[in-house]
Amino acid sequence: MHRLVVPKLSPTHRFACLALYRALLRRCNDLQRTAPGLVSSQSHIQERFRKYKKLQSPSQTANALKAGYEALDLLYSASQGNKHDSSLISTILSEAHLAKQRKRKLQSVLSELRPVQPPSQKQIKKEKNRRFQELTVRPHPDATPILSRPRPVVSGRRRIPVLVNACGIPFLRIKKPQPQSISRVIRTKINNRQRLADCRQMLEPEILFAKDEDNWDSLTTGEEAESWASECEATSKEIDHKLRNDTIENIRVADAMWEIVLAERKLAEEEKQKAEKEKRLTET
Repeated sequence: MHRLVVPKLSPTHRFACLALYRALLRRCNDLQRTAPGLVSSQSHIQERFRKYKKLQSPSQTANALKAGYEALDLLYSASQGNKHDSSLISTILSEAHLAKQRKRKLQSVLSELRPVQPPSQKQIKKEKNRRFQELTVRPHPDATPILSRPRPVVSGRRRIPVLVNACGIPFLRIKKPQPQSISRVIRTKINNRQRLADCRQMLEPEILFAKDEDNWDSLTTGEEAESWASECEATSKEIDHKLRNDTIENIRVADAMWEIVLAERKLAEEEKQKAEKEKRLTET
């Protein structure tokens, strides 16, 4: 049984096609000097190679390569001043241009006859989410701070917020989709914290190198008042202090938000019982 060979995956086939492609483009450059009216031959060859680059049939591939070598001979003959071959190339290019125009007109007619399909629910939801993200790039000017909740009175059904941990950044999600302004604030805080952590990690080997420098200085010139490692260690401690304070602040905010969630749950339960009581009274 013969081994199945896919032409487009064969290095030999790829090398032969690229060599033919380069040779055709060189002949097109030579043809432009002798016959400037045949400038479109280069774009025609590029379109043909893009069209047939995914051929897998050996017979179709052989026919395409045969046509390419015949075109190479034709271009060479036309570049040498052969009027018959130049007119033949001009005829081929004009027929290809007319075929392209006919195809374009047919596509426009078919697009007009094709009924317009209504957007699907997924497309509607995607477009709605996109418009919402555009509208929420900046926070609303009348928005109240999230820590000012719970609201004593709400119109309609009370929404109980959900406490979410976004890589160590706590926030309350009221509803979906999430506003763009909140996402931007969360990304900024995460990036700042990650930048500090990366800087601290980079300082660890620098401190070791600085200690080696201090040891060398103590052996050669004696101990100095200011050491190399002191600056690196001070910077590392400062970063640790910032990260520790940031963590403490996130814990404090998370505790405050959790108290809001508990208060919202309590108010929601009271409002539910009140609504059920009023409903029973109206029924009786």
